[in-house]
Amino acid sequence: MPMFRRKRNRLPRDAYIGQNWYFITLNAEDGQPVVGEGPVVSVLLDTLRAACVKHAFDIYAYCFMPDHVHIEPVGLASKSDLIEFMRTWKGTSTVPLRRLGLNDPFQKGFYDHILRPDDNPDAVAWYIFNNPVRRGLVKDPRDWPYSGSWMFDWKKAVAPPEEFVPPWLGDNWRGKPADIRTG
Repeated sequence: MPMFRRKRNRLPRDAYIGQNWYFITLNAEDGQPVVGEGPVVSVLLDTLRAACVKHAFDIYAYCFMPDHVHIEPVGLASKSDLIEFMRTWKGTSTVPLRRLGLNDPFQKGFYDHILRPDDNPDAVAWYIFNNPVRRGLVKDPRDWPYSGSWMFDWKKAVAPPEEFVPPWLGDNWRGKPADIRTG
């Protein structure tokens, strides 16, 4: 039986330590629609909060979709370690998710993007908030019950004029967020 190795992070390990902003995507195993359900989201939010406290992170934006999760974590200290933070979050969520009948709901690893100085954190957040709109699940992102921020009242915020396009999508990105730049 062949051994599969986890894809190596593209950057050196120390790039994931410190007061950085990140865009993270965590996919459900085999694309199964298990993530965006109330009890599952409650467990994931509780374990996410605990991981944030343990590793000095806060969450600027999150969105739990049926088959994946987007978060925009912010390292609050020079010792904030994204890799350990994600390992803790995924690891501590395992037992309570098993109680809900979900064994290993997530793929190994996760996709990450360290925000660069020219990346607008608000644009990244609105890309995250608009995910259910792009999927046709709601017309207004404020109607999706599984999105939020622990750092600002996003439902009263105005989306920035520029939109964020994840670097891995590049010019092939066809999704356009709904025009929600009011109120």
